[in-house]
Amino acid sequence: MKRVIRGLLVVGLAVFMVSGWAIAKEPIKIGMLADKTGGLAAYGYSHEKVLKAAVKKINEEGGIVGRPVRLYVEDTESKPSVGALKFRKLVETHGVDFVIDSNSSGIAIACAPVAKELKTPYFPSAGATEISGEKGNRYVFQPCTNVREECKGAASFAVKNIAKKWVTVVVNYAWGWSNEKEFKKYVEQKGGKVLKSIRVPLGTSDWLPYLRKIPREAEAVYFANFGSDFLSFIRDLYAVRPDIKKLGAVYVLSAQDPAKLGPAGEGLYCITSYPTRLEGLNTEYNRKYRSLIGVDPEGLEIGIGKRFVLAYDWAVWESMFLIKAAIERSGWRSRKDTSKVIEALEGMKFKESVEFPQGSGYIRAEDHLAIVDLYIEQIVGGKLKVAARIPAAKGAYPPIVDRTKESF
Repeated sequence: MKRVIRGLLVVGLAVFMVSGWAIAKEPIKIGMLADKTGGLAAYGYSHEKVLKAAVKKINEEGGIVGRPVRLYVEDTESKPSVGALKFRKLVETHGVDFVIDSNSSGIAIACAPVAKELKTPYFPSAGATEISGEKGNRYVFQPCTNVREECKGAASFAVKNIAKKWVTVVVNYAWGWSNEKEFKKYVEQKGGKVLKSIRVPLGTSDWLPYLRKIPREAEAVYFANFGSDFLSFIRDLYAVRPDIKKLGAVYVLSAQDPAKLGPAGEGLYCITSYPTRLEGLNTEYNRKYRSLIGVDPEGLEIGIGKRFVLAYDWAVWESMFLIKAAIERSGWRSRKDTSKVIEALEGMKFKESVEFPQGSGYIRAEDHLAIVDLYIEQIVGGKLKVAARIPAAKGAYPPIVDRTKESF
């Protein structure tokens, strides 16, 4: 009888060791919602390249707790309905453990309830305030700065250094609405005044009918658009109000060559969470990061020579390392441990490093928002220069929600 018991114990121990070894070698599956086609294709291209570089770095250094990372990429087509379907495909078909990205606030908001339903941590690099507010949930983290944070941080600079009488001009969807609302709130708190708010449909080629509505007494325009919309806007604005000062939201100059904008762009200010040119954040860690993702000091893709979309690339990169740190701290082994990894992320602090090249900061426990520094860039002589660095504390605002009180 004793021999039988000992034999069963040996067999049990062997099974335990084999299953433990299997888990240890099983890949950690990361899903990516890349905006590979459609209006955000330039962002999808850069974000995918950056995340692949992060995964490569981790795997070359031994993986996460000895396990390799495997990346699965699906194209959102820059559409919220497609993004939500692809999120489900990543989890239900590919079996991913975590999902990173989409640069679209509309896609992020559409995916948030799916993340909760499928109990899958989600890290969109999109700026709408609602993502870390009423449209989010305990499974959603916002690893980049959001519009409220950006507008609050920039408001004082805008009133003191640019103008007091403003007009807002934004593209007519979630990201634009957030910028319109938050800029008005915070610039008026600092003593400025928004005289008029103008919304323009996405993809508009002729902005003149809208820009002619700008009041004569307006001294400056705060605008939120990008890509072809930005080029149409800046051309037509110069035609009707060449004198007006300009401050753009995060993204507006992504992939644009400031020198080619000519007089229409000269003097333009822009909020950013990451300087385009290396001289704006010339640290050992940022130099290494840019080398790993293949971007030169001027913001051009090495070997290709085209402008790389850098706006929230750092947040895609850092999302991968936040996941890595949370797995290591929580003892996560599989999806059944998801609650542990979420609790590890809530309130997580990180120090400036190659893994966190944008700078030191933390993930606020209550609303899962990244609290980090901001910058104001300006086009001077056809080149982007950092005009101001804004400490994280100036952009931070009281949390809208408390996710830590939500059940899993």
